[in-house]
Amino acid sequence: MSKKLFFIAALALIITSLWFVFLRSDTGAETGAFSIETASVETGEVAQIISASGAVRALTTVEVGSQVSGQITALNADFNSEVKAGEIIAQIDPQTFETRVASARADVQSAEASLAVQQANIASAEANLAQAQRDFTRQEALYAADAVARSTLEDNERALAVAKANLDVSRAQLRTSTASLSQRKASLQSAQVDLERTIIRSPIDGVVISRNVDVGQTVAASFSAPVLFTIAQDLGDIRIDAAVVEGDIGGINTGDAAEFTVDAYPDQTFRGVVEQVRLASETLQNVVTYTVVIEAKNPTGRLLPGMTANVEITADKRENVLRLAESAIRFRPPANGPEVIEAAPENAGRSGQRGGRGAGGGVQILNNLNIDADKKAVIQAELQKEIASVRSSMGDRAQFDRARMRQLMQAATDKVLLQNLTDAEYKQLQDAQKAQATITRVDVYKQNADGNLEKQSLVLGLQDGSYAEILRGADVGDEFVTRVRVDAAGG
Repeated sequence: MSKKLFFIAALALIITSLWFVFLRSDTGAETGAFSIETASVETGEVAQIISASGAVRALTTVEVGSQVSGQITALNADFNSEVKAGEIIAQIDPQTFETRVASARADVQSAEASLAVQQANIASAEANLAQAQRDFTRQEALYAADAVARSTLEDNERALAVAKANLDVSRAQLRTSTASLSQRKASLQSAQVDLERTIIRSPIDGVVISRNVDVGQTVAASFSAPVLFTIAQDLGDIRIDAAVVEGDIGGINTGDAAEFTVDAYPDQTFRGVVEQVRLASETLQNVVTYTVVIEAKNPTGRLLPGMTANVEITADKRENVLRLAESAIRFRPPANGPEVIEAAPENAGRSGQRGGRGAGGGVQILNNLNIDADKKAVIQAELQKEIASVRSSMGDRAQFDRARMRQLMQAATDKVLLQNLTDAEYKQLQDAQKAQATITRVDVYKQNADGNLEKQSLVLGLQDGSYAEILRGADVGDEFVTRVRVDAAGG
């Protein structure tokens, strides 16, 4: 008996559940007991915001090192010290270098004395040569008069040759002494330079943000210059190196506005502007990013080097345009909701079709530029040649490294366009590409007079996550469904 009662109770529970799931919902659909929420088309602003993060840094940061080895005897700067260009900030023990200077100076004096001796030897050799020349001339005249023997003439001739050779030797020794003196002077100058380098000076005006040595510490500069200080030039003018993923980098241009916050001041928003979009990419765990440099002012000095900045870059902005909440764009009618009336075939939209750049997108946009047909043909031919070259160079790797493939093809396209277009034409092309890349055709739903949902096609432009720009298909005040709920009373 207990098993039969248990079976009957379980069967009743299943029937009740089926009624709640199917029959009760159908009742709501039949009676039209639905709550429909809508959003209105309005005029406003749509901004494409790209989020990234990066580190705050000074405009110019210089690492001050030592080119000589020795013991630190004095430090004239510490953390946060403001320094001027040329100001002495540290001193290395100069005794060893002073000794080298004194020794080099003595070598120079010795070389100068040796040079003076060689100059005197030349004067003596010249005098001996002059005397030997006179003696030979006199003996030659006597020999012509048959007054002396030939051997006497030959002795004077030999003495004249020896005097000439001695003069040549003295002159060569003078050149040697002159070269030695130059070498000793160079050694003295090198020793003086090393002595001067024991005085560490600030190369720029700025603030010391790092000190890596203490008095008494010995620095060794045998292989590389040890870093003693790190000096930031001007903390009133900072930069942020933000890492932006490749999917967002196409919408960012120099001059775009940016806002950022730091953890130290979470309630304060700082503003800046995009100064540079660097071409070099970085790949980490198959994610390709590009560095975008943000310029910002820091008049109060509250932003410190190394702080992590959460950046929002306004890549594109449209003001006073028709816009619709994206919840209406994402809405899809439930299976148990109101009846949906399909749009006429000629007006039906292709949901989610995006007019991006795609293959040959750059070439297609050329058709909208006011350039000569021959010039356009040249550009198209060069583009096909460059892209074919990229595909050939990648080979089988293209299917495994698509990010690299896209990067090389984009670089090849930009190369051809930059070579063949003027600055104004290239800027116009970029604007056209950006505008076309944001165009999307979607289907939305509105409630008609009968309470049913009617599908309508819209052409959208820029989307920011909250609102979408409407290019075609709706007017101010039009209402589109964002949500459908079955009323509990409908059952």
